Amino acid sequence: MKILHFSDIHIGMENYGKLDPQTGLSSRLLDFFQTFDFIVETAIKEQVDAVLFAGDAYKTRDPNPTQQRGFGERIRKIAKKIPVILVVGNHDTSNAEGKANTLDIYSALEIDNVYVSRKIEYLKIPTKSGALQVITLPWLHKNDYKTAGEKLKLLYEKIDLSSPAIFLSHCEIEGASFGSEKGMAIANDVTIPLPLLQDKRLSYVALGHLHKHQVLSKDPLIVYSGSPQRIDFGEEKEEKGIILVEIGSIANFRFIPTNARKFLTITVNLKSSDQNPTQTIVNEILKNDITEAVVRLIINIPSDLEENLEMAVIKKSLVGAHYIAGISKNINKTKRIILEMQGVESLKPYEALKKYFQAKNFSNKKIHELENYAQNLLQE
Repeated sequence: MKILHFSDIHIGMENYGKLDPQTGLSSRLLDFFQTFDFIVETAIKEQVDAVLFAGDAYKTRDPNPTQQRGFGERIRKIAKKIPVILVVGNHDTSNAEGKANTLDIYSALEIDNVYVSRKIEYLKIPTKSGALQVITLPWLHKNDYKTAGEKLKLLYEKIDLSSPAIFLSHCEIEGASFGSEKGMAIANDVTIPLPLLQDKRLSYVALGHLHKHQVLSKDPLIVYSGSPQRIDFGEEKEEKGIILVEIGSIANFRFIPTNARKFLTITVNLKSSDQNPTQTIVNEILKNDITEAVVRLIINIPSDLEENLEMAVIKKSLVGAHYIAGISKNINKTKRIILEMQGVESLKPYEALKKYFQAKNFSNKKIHELENYAQNLLQE
């Protein structure tokens, strides 16, 4: 049996975006839709038996109609050929108990091949390769976790060993590594002990909530798929993708990278002796492929070089980026230059200024330009 597992699509994350002139939508909203399209195409191309979504369809629990339509269109496309099981995540869940979550519409409309779980339960899903058993643990209100362990143990007893059994959950497991989702948390997380999910009757455990792809156990295989698109610079170095699982006598998986938008930080450390700091920065930018990336530039600069930066030239060198997230200058204050030379107090203003330029290590060309400016000012 072949299964596709993904989570944390977070439709509605529009930071670092710009207006797309063709659609009138945020370019970042389109990023997430395009990644979802990749997921749909992969599921169909790989002819999977089921698609597991481990929660957090949207950025917030109040998605707008455009976001809902985009998510729904893609779920419907999968469901025409493949059963889809959705568990509710924390960003899908209302604070008010009993209030509808963002995925409940699919249950209400009773769409064929779409199964939504908002409670701990056992599901038996018909697929083209036979029955798939799914035990779910969606995101729960804090008090509901008190009895979660006992409920899950009872559901394990229902597993029929003649067909595969999957655990599908949106939760935090003790010992797992966090990414940017920690800063996005809506409520305090409740951690689930790892041994609770390590029942030998399970073929595979599909997890969502943490944006960093990671494997917590190999027997049974317990996997966070991670988010398929980058949220911010906290996920810059994380590879983004989805999981293709094959279940036979044992389960194994393949991590498939998605078309996630590249985030890139360029850091430049300038020295006081730099004769052309602007060119140094441009050269550092050119070392990187910034094409269609979200880029931020960090310049560590001695205070005596700050006035020499040509910001227009620097910005022009970033023109190939999708979005410039910021250009920040960290100014390192240098000690005040003291002209310790005999008879300095007897120097004329123009001569003292020339000595100052030389002490600042300005290039001869720069000194000549400044001398001309100084002469003009003194003449006035």
